[in-house]
Amino acid sequence: MKKTFAAACAALCALAFCACSGEAETENGSEGVYTEITASETVSETEAQTDAPSEQAETETETQTESETTAEAAAVPCADITAAIMESVELPSMAEVGADRIGMYLDLTVPEDCDFSMYICGSGGFADEVFVINTADISVDDVKAAAEKRIETRKKDFEGYNPDEYDKLENYVSAEKDGYYMYAVTVDNSVCESIFDEYVK
Repeated sequence: MKKTFAAACAALCALAFCACSGEAETENGSEGVYTEITASETVSETEAQTDAPSEQAETETETQTESETTAEAAAVPCADITAAIMESVELPSMAEVGADRIGMYLDLTVPEDCDFSMYICGSGGFADEVFVINTADISVDDVKAAAEKRIETRKKDFEGYNPDEYDKLENYVSAEKDGYYMYAVTVDNSVCESIFDEYVK
């Protein structure tokens, strides 16, 4: 009887141990699967978050490159504008003013790479002048001030000496558009304005 009872208890204990072990394996197995799925999802989310800024950066870079290309394509050499004016308007013999001499005529410090074009009457006997500058690298206010000072100085040169040239200076034209500035002292300033508007769009 005692042996039978002991055997029965042993059998019950064995069954209970197996059942507990099975539950433990099932729980551990589930936790393992859950952990694996969570880790996988976390990696995917991290990759998605990492890719998003990268794609955005690429888009911004492409947009910036396109803008720079458009700006470069839209840039007009100032010499093209002054050349078109001199071909279309009656002017005396004109002399080009280079970067090394511009300070002699305009109270202005022009940056080394700044695009500009200036022509004055070579003989000095006429007031005619044409000046165009790209103001991307220089203060447009400084340019305007220098131009106005130049006109006032030339007025004094011709006042009481040559009324026709003085009138040209009185009626000089200036224009500012899309980063460009121009002033012109000619017999046909309306043509100068039209050419400037045609080139600078």
